[in-house]
Amino acid sequence: MSERDEDRAAAEFVARHFPEVSQFLADERRGELPVFGPFEVQGGVDELEPAVAVVQVAFALTRTQLLTALAMSFAGLGPERTPESLTDDEVRREVEGQLAAEAIIELDHLMEANEQTVFPPEQQRAMDLLGAAVDRAFSPDPENRRGGEQR
Repeated sequence: MSERDEDRAAAEFVARHFPEVSQFLADERRGELPVFGPFEVQGGVDELEPAVAVVQVAFALTRTQLLTALAMSFAGLGPERTPESLTDDEVRREVEGQLAAEAIIELDHLMEANEQTVFPPEQQRAMDLLGAAVDRAFSPDPENRRGGEQR
């Protein structure tokens, strides 16, 4: 087992057996991390169904995850761009955009699968209740919102 695998196994053991300690340590580490973005609103382009809300998500990423996201995005930038030519803001935008794109693509795949599924009555009732929860939580009417922050 590699050192990285051992570290991951140890972290999973602590998380499983000592969830409060694990949460405390994670919160402490996150508090020390620099925060970047969001630079722009991603997605929301659908001619059949317009966007109804902007949801901001924050990812705590390893260097390897950042590098992977940047490499995937960089591959689509075009031959005139070189790694040396990227500004820090461009690197951050590309990483953010790649994470958003991957999330939207996966969400679209799941959405298509749900649209093609005929749910049993009990599961359909749950889906209908989840739909009502979305309508309530993401209502454009501020009077219908409970908690959270509106921007």
